[in-house]
Amino acid sequence: MSIECFYLGKKYGRKTVLQDVSLEISEHKITGLVGPNGAGKSTLLKLMTGLITPSEGFVRIDGYDVHSEHQNAMRNLGAIIEWPGFYPDLSARHNLAILSGGHGREYQKKLAEVVKFLGITDVMERKVQTFSTGMKQRLGIALALLPDSKYIILDEPANGLDPTGIVEIRQLLREYNRQYGTTVIVSSHLLSEIEIICDDLVMIAGGRLRAAGSLADLLSIGGKVRLLCNSQVQASEFLRKKYESGESWICSEPDLRDDGVYFHIPNDEALPQASGELFRAGFAISHFGRERQNLEEFFINQTTGEAL
Repeated sequence: MSIECFYLGKKYGRKTVLQDVSLEISEHKITGLVGPNGAGKSTLLKLMTGLITPSEGFVRIDGYDVHSEHQNAMRNLGAIIEWPGFYPDLSARHNLAILSGGHGREYQKKLAEVVKFLGITDVMERKVQTFSTGMKQRLGIALALLPDSKYIILDEPANGLDPTGIVEIRQLLREYNRQYGTTVIVSSHLLSEIEIICDDLVMIAGGRLRAAGSLADLLSIGGKVRLLCNSQVQASEFLRKKYESGESWICSEPDLRDDGVYFHIPNDEALPQASGELFRAGFAISHFGRERQNLEEFFINQTTGEAL
């Protein structure tokens, strides 16, 4: 069982915010949700957690419909979509008790486990108004973990943090995932962090699903090719002309560097076609291979169609 979305769509009046999104979140992994501003990421997370009702489609968590069987669906899920407004004059302990509704022996046991893991045991009696931004983020994560969550959804957990705080949050999420096998969905604009921490990726743009799956597999698709040959200046000019003439096997202008000529292909099928064109043009190739994209390159290519 896992989190599954089926043909999800959301409209506000005549405006379509999300359309025809179907995906399944892999269990026990960290999935990154990325997309441009206004792409529909927050809408997708709110639909997953039942905060808003879909205009079409549905979401299931462990087989339960999020909207018609909300209580059962939410039983194993903790989420912070809009970061909570903590009560500044109350202690961290009181804030967690009030906002989580937790009580009893099992709650206290889970609370002790979570605050110890997050490194906030010593500040639990302090008023939240004395907390740094990073400490408030940890408190928010604690709130998401307290239901003994099988799934955690976090919207921009590193927002407002300095570089040290970002690294700390990254390490906490990865370590919690490794220790407890908790499925984590994290939305972020920090592509470099998503690339480091996540196993899987979901990309939304223009309200539509652009990519979903293993991050490693997605970054290995298409991408940048590096060419070394006997005459790289002439090869670069040859590739430039092919790009300008609209050849289907090349989707960017060549970039001539000291260590080779770089250009983008649309998919793996274009790789032998590109090498064949160069061979037939008389170039003696000493190296021709695909370079792994980074997430920034993949993001720009998928959302704008422009290759870096």
